[in-house]
Amino acid sequence: MNVEEALAATPLLASVDKKTIKRLADQGKHRHYDTGETIVKEGSPASAFYIILSGKVHFERSDTDTRLGSAGPGDFFGELALIEEHPRSATIVADEPTDCLLFVAWEFTALLKEHPQMAMVLLMAMIRILHRREHAK
Repeated sequence: MNVEEALAATPLLASVDKKTIKRLADQGKHRHYDTGETIVKEGSPASAFYIILSGKVHFERSDTDTRLGSAGPGDFFGELALIEEHPRSATIVADEPTDCLLFVAWEFTALLKEHPQMAMVLLMAMIRILHRREHAK
């Protein structure tokens, strides 16, 4: 599956037209992470939004010994820290070789302004994050 196909299959981008998907595929920075590699470190500054193209990751926090959840192709992370403008709230680690497309903060903000319907998908994702936090305690 190429990057455009992977983005088109992402629930967050379901309402986005093909022209925008192509622009996002060209605009995003492609990154590969090996198994066990830390993608985002808890407490680090929020600088990018990630969409998982392939592979699997898990979320962990220093205040708990349990995994907070996992994500795979089509899932995304990093939105909460960008919206809140706070440091990262969790560490994200690749469970297997993982490819992501990342967008810097201003690109993420511009995308939301251009496609406000994405806000509902983000809201649902944030609710899931809150539920994970409540049940991890």
